[in-house]
Amino acid sequence: MAKFEREISSGGVVIRNVDAGIRILLIKDPYGKWTWPKGKLAKGEAALDAAKREIQEETGLVNIKVISKIGRTDYFYKREGKLIYKTVYIYLFEFTGREKLIIQKTEIDDGDWFSEEEAPVKVGYKGAKAIMKRAITAFRKLMSDPRHKEGLI
Repeated sequence: MAKFEREISSGGVVIRNVDAGIRILLIKDPYGKWTWPKGKLAKGEAALDAAKREIQEETGLVNIKVISKIGRTDYFYKREGKLIYKTVYIYLFEFTGREKLIIQKTEIDDGDWFSEEEAPVKVGYKGAKAIMKRAITAFRKLMSDPRHKEGLI
């Protein structure tokens, strides 16, 4: 059996509701692919805390509210000739603030808000489209709940 290293990351699909509809935050990673903000867990850090931290570090957004866990991806990749088995936990967040994106150019190349039609087409990783669609569906369900409009959830 092949030997591999284990890596755990966490990230989040961040969605905001605007007059023109919902907008989904995507970042362009160093490999030139659009995806959601994510990164490795620090020692002893919970996956949800890591997701919030990575979103804040990579995009400057601090006014985010967790909605739910929406998925997990597992895959192998190679780094410097070593086989890595990676798990990424993915959460859905609602952006509730007004701050502008401040892209952390040392780790990612770009970031922007996309419509619900554009975002699933833009994401560049296997399995990401299905997770994106799941996030959009969950967000739409939240927006239609009267308790959300009253600030109860």
